[in-house]
Amino acid sequence: MFNFDVPRYEKVVGDALALRPRIDKAVDEICEQGYSNIFFIGCGGTWAHTLPMQYWFDTTTSKIETHCVIAAEFLAMGHKRFNKDSVCVFSTRTGTTPEIIEAAKYCQEHGARTVMYVSNDNTPATEYADYKFFSFAEDDVLCEAIYTYQITMLARFLKNAGDFADYDTFMDEFAQITPYLIKAKETYEAPAKAMAEDFKDVDYHMVVGSGMLWGEAYDYAMCILEEMQWIKTKSIHAAEFFHGTIELCENDTSIIMLYGEDETRPLMDRVMNFTKLLEDEKGVKVKVNTFDTSTVELPFSKPEFRKIVSPLVIYTITERLSCHLENVRNHPLTTRRYYHQMNY
Repeated sequence: MFNFDVPRYEKVVGDALALRPRIDKAVDEICEQGYSNIFFIGCGGTWAHTLPMQYWFDTTTSKIETHCVIAAEFLAMGHKRFNKDSVCVFSTRTGTTPEIIEAAKYCQEHGARTVMYVSNDNTPATEYADYKFFSFAEDDVLCEAIYTYQITMLARFLKNAGDFADYDTFMDEFAQITPYLIKAKETYEAPAKAMAEDFKDVDYHMVVGSGMLWGEAYDYAMCILEEMQWIKTKSIHAAEFFHGTIELCENDTSIIMLYGEDETRPLMDRVMNFTKLLEDEKGVKVKVNTFDTSTVELPFSKPEFRKIVSPLVIYTITERLSCHLENVRNHPLTTRRYYHQMNY
């Protein structure tokens, strides 16, 4: 695969999986002490990656109360459900993002417990972590580490609440996921390369997702195509596609579909069916490209386990498009004009 280091990838995912004993111990301690709710707090991509976790909890029978909040907005507005018994979950690659540091400090000062994943240890954010989990990761593999940390932690909360009868089976199988993710990348290598060639001069994309993958649609549009490639992009929830965005479909409009395996898959089908209807009835032919987690082999014995890891899988395979895009557009994913380049 182009510009992909297999041993490095195996280490990043393996190190994140190896955090499990420490995560389990922390969650067990929190549950023994008692807690009122869980707040996922992030900004940009780290907020987007919490949305699937809340969707997961919202579609279980668990009574655990969860909230996803944007760090700066949380600091500005407060939250009536936040209290000293809240558990506040953070993720940060650099450990220097001002909003994350300030939010973690605020939570800690108000008596809440802070749980933080960092991929750069001993950074300012870690000062405000009651429970810190460190494993090295860089941008291209960060989501695998974040999702592994979050899934491991939240599965334990569900188990301790008596809401995850298949916990042991799931976690044993989840521990085997690394080679399947690598194979998924290999499967999407050629399609992603062709897609990148087709995309190199396209100046606007729509990225459509839903359910467990809505956060990834938001993230891929904003953090990858906009921030890292400077391409105008709109993230669209499949259920909301027909409320405004529908009118922007013209010949050759690029639509990137992120298909998952949860309850909202029919919402994605509705968008896909509309694109076919456009051509049949209006003669408008849009360009649709699809990433679909159902095409990926995974180590799970139960179909419902696939839903849980679907955001991790979709990030894994869309990374191949990102990698080829930076090559064909001669635009490194690390290049920025403004982000972290100036004070604002």
